[in-house]
Amino acid sequence: MHDETSAPAGRRQMLLVAGSGRSGTSLFTGLTGRLGVHIPKPEVSANRSNPRGFSEPRWLVDYHNELLASVDVVVEDGRPEAWELSDEVASDPKALERLVDWLAEQFDENERIVLKDPRLGWFVELHRAAAAGLGADVHVATMLRHPAEVMRSREIAYGTRTNNTTRVIAWLTMMLGIEARTRDLPRAIIRYDDLLADWRTSLTEADALIGMRLFERATDEQLADAADLVDPKLHRSTADWAELELPPHVLDLARRTYDTYGRLVGVAASGQGETRAELDELRQELRAYYDECFDVARTRTGAFARSEKRKAARRVRQEMRQAADQEGPRVTAYARRAVDRLRKRSS
Repeated sequence: MHDETSAPAGRRQMLLVAGSGRSGTSLFTGLTGRLGVHIPKPEVSANRSNPRGFSEPRWLVDYHNELLASVDVVVEDGRPEAWELSDEVASDPKALERLVDWLAEQFDENERIVLKDPRLGWFVELHRAAAAGLGADVHVATMLRHPAEVMRSREIAYGTRTNNTTRVIAWLTMMLGIEARTRDLPRAIIRYDDLLADWRTSLTEADALIGMRLFERATDEQLADAADLVDPKLHRSTADWAELELPPHVLDLARRTYDTYGRLVGVAASGQGETRAELDELRQELRAYYDECFDVARTRTGAFARSEKRKAARRVRQEMRQAADQEGPRVTAYARRAVDRLRKRSS
């Protein structure tokens, strides 16, 4: 049985796998790819952190990285205002034109395409605008994995330079922002554990909401190929809230968000009203908490900025003195004037 969101054969469909990275998005995208949905090539190469491949188009990763840099947003960005910055890109005609041109090439390959990249969530509005220009329907899949497992997986893949508190705030910001921006689209929330335990049942239930007709249009060979991709042994991270050592309020927000989000799994849009309202409240609470923390830390951040400015000024003064010693009196006079200007700005 399929939801009313199912599109007839011949209609362009774009499936966005949007949400937190390290949540099973590669597995989900790889399964849809093996069932006949086109993953644009070339793909990002597999490595030790993801030995079965990322299912990410190389072009799309580079494109999203450029866009993030242009609006000063990072992949793991916890700032609530980061959404406002990234949403604005949808109105940039040059960014939109590039994406439309690339997507048109992909639809020449297949009427159904799937796009996955941890950065993609920031640009859902841009992808929706591009799809509209190409007459394509947008569908969304979001993987839900226990945040403790996500953080452990990120630590394995990316190292420990970013602490768990920062990463959990980024997880909250991404997951709550994606949920709010995709409510009017055919979408499904899929638990990573369910996909590993029984991929076919989990994907069938998700497809009933997404409407991609994944199994109806798959061949026996494609089904067998998809089954070969699933390996529960790759579930290498375990869920333990205590290991994260989070501040109490962050832990409480993460727990409630994960539990509330879970109530969207397998539920049609018509039955999500109460859960959506709770997620709206959590999103507002997160923003208020973020602003409160910033206000509390404002003195420290201001002092840090001033300290860094003084350090930079000292480095410049030292370099200018060295240059003056080498170049002679003319440069010495110029260096003194430059140092005086720097001293005034840093005071």
